[in-house]
Amino acid sequence: MQTETGGTRAVLHHILAGRCRLAAAGVRALELAPGDLALLPAGARHRLAPGPDGPPFPPLAGPAGPAVSVVEPGAGVRILTVRGGYGRPPGPLLAAALPRALRLDRARVEAEPLLRDTLALLAAPGRRPGPGDRLLALRVLETALGLAAAPRPPDGPGRHPGIDRSVAVIETRYAEPWTVVTLAREAGMSRSAFTAAFREAVGTPPARHLTARRIREAARLLAETGLPQSAVPARVGYRSRVGFHLAFRTAYGMTPGEYRAAAPRRV
Repeated sequence: MQTETGGTRAVLHHILAGRCRLAAAGVRALELAPGDLALLPAGARHRLAPGPDGPPFPPLAGPAGPAVSVVEPGAGVRILTVRGGYGRPPGPLLAAALPRALRLDRARVEAEPLLRDTLALLAAPGRRPGPGDRLLALRVLETALGLAAAPRPPDGPGRHPGIDRSVAVIETRYAEPWTVVTLAREAGMSRSAFTAAFREAVGTPPARHLTARRIREAARLLAETGLPQSAVPARVGYRSRVGFHLAFRTAYGMTPGEYRAAAPRRV
């Protein structure tokens, strides 16, 4: 049986392969598929099993175990587990307000670039535990907690076509010197109308979405290429190295150098 002690330490399970069920007292069992994420905001006791009728998996590492671990408990299941506390408010308050266990499906996880890419980094084959694991765990847990507490962005007709253009521009031309004003101009909208429509459609303000895209690309360059670290800020659209370092540390909880050191070695 998989258990964790309750308290302020959160637990997150990211399903890398296979299917399983998570059961915790006081909530409906969670059916988890590859790519799904199960979050226990306050570290509630729980168990994982391959299905409703299957025997529980053997115990994973307890709450005093590593901040990050990847295990294969059986039945073709592979799980990334992240444990830790919350570094600042309102983490504990949000944790107390949310269900004891909840599921974020694969689509929702993949729509949050910082969460998706950090999970991929932690689960990378051949990656070794490092001194940055606790900082990465903190960032993952706080991002997942915020995602769980936020309403899903609305879908449906009525979305301004300029919003789609601006999203595509951010995705593909992130290194250009965009501002909210120039993005609004690209969308064919006033700044105020663009900012409101973008936030409603995408779920985040345009400047934050642009920053997330740039930092996501920076993380990829640091982890997957040999590009000198000093060249990364300009490559992703930053004219100020200080601004880049601040944005990166805010997003990932560590410096670019620490992130590169924690990434799997390139071969």
